[in-house]
Amino acid sequence: MTTCAEDVVAEVRDAECVVAYRRLRNGVRTTRQIGYGRNMYPAAPELVAQIRGLITVLFAQQRMTDYSTEFDGSDRQLISALAGRWLRRPDIERDDVFVMSGSTEAISVVTGYLSGRGYGYVLPLPCYYAFEQSARRWGMPVHGHYNGDGSVHVTRRGSPSALVDIVPNGVTGQRFRLPDGADDFRIIDSVFQVSPAPGPGTAVDDQHLLDAVREVDLGKGCVMLTASKDLSVPGLRAGLLITKEPGLRQYLEADRFERCYSLNPLSTSMIALYVALMCARSSRAEGGAASERPLVPPEVALSRPAPGDPLQRLLWQSPIVDALDRYLIGMARHYEAVLRIYQDRLAPLGIDVAVRRPETGYSLFLPLPVRVDGPEGAVQWCNRVGRERGLKLNPAAIFGGSDEPWTALYDCTRPWVRFNCSVAEPDALGTVDILATALR
Repeated sequence: MTTCAEDVVAEVRDAECVVAYRRLRNGVRTTRQIGYGRNMYPAAPELVAQIRGLITVLFAQQRMTDYSTEFDGSDRQLISALAGRWLRRPDIERDDVFVMSGSTEAISVVTGYLSGRGYGYVLPLPCYYAFEQSARRWGMPVHGHYNGDGSVHVTRRGSPSALVDIVPNGVTGQRFRLPDGADDFRIIDSVFQVSPAPGPGTAVDDQHLLDAVREVDLGKGCVMLTASKDLSVPGLRAGLLITKEPGLRQYLEADRFERCYSLNPLSTSMIALYVALMCARSSRAEGGAASERPLVPPEVALSRPAPGDPLQRLLWQSPIVDALDRYLIGMARHYEAVLRIYQDRLAPLGIDVAVRRPETGYSLFLPLPVRVDGPEGAVQWCNRVGRERGLKLNPAAIFGGSDEPWTALYDCTRPWVRFNCSVAEPDALGTVDILATALR
């Protein structure tokens, strides 16, 4: 019997959060949104200029016209050395790091590996859709969900568990307390390091990540990182996966060989730059670099295949790291300015921003003062606001789980909605005004 493409699609059912998203946007035609899922702060002009120049060099080195070159291995060596310095894990080696097409690809590949070994996920709620969607596609069960207090809603037991710890949570911007009990495999997923800051502070708060990575056994777990949000370059798909688990490393190598064979050297360069930037900032915070001197990452032991290599020049001989440092400080101040707008404009509506202020990142998750009939009622109310008021809202149901765990872990008599403090200030003012009319 021949299987048609339509039959295959029908067999792979979407996760409930993805289905909820489609219902949420049904009939909504506006572009106004209050809870974007990406960083709306513009990319640094200096980074854009460097990327233009880097593309030219990569073509000159034949890295864009060949499947692999002598640079590939040394790139991994460089990234592993810088990551080890930044994360204070000197045990990270070249074969432990894998450049991925964003964290989304990392989630999918790791899920594929774990599902074949009988694992089930324990996920934070709210959560990025990719964990639920990948689990559904790979046939991996979700054992349960947990909230910020570490309370767990269990849906099934029996098989080994893979606990996902997102530092900080990509929707609430806060670190979650982990559930009690042991896990068999742990995934550390870190989506952003920039924190809202009113003054000339450090702008970067990576302590949550450093604490989590210090405790994880990379032989029974992995760390996922991305440059997409802090550098505002989601289209470059620059992600990093770190693991020492032998079976997962072999699986990753086989997956790369089968699906795309080679690495994107531009994504690799962006990950190297991002890790170098964080490594340099960490070194200065520890007193390893004087504040009046250029901010450059510590030199690491590596062997580059050619003198004057552009990636080496980019990190140690160009001003790009200092430019990005100033950029992150500007980003942090912008987050703070928009948070003040939300706090001032939402307080009269009965919405308290201060108690749910993000510890890190641009995302916060707030309950609205309107009564609804559970998570599904929130989807219907938000859809109506989109169709009738011209404002897209992103409620709880699109951030993982289903009605049952949401109702067990949260007060779902009110809609929980994501807000984004990376938007332009006029957009923040305009969307809050629309929301105010919808709440009256």
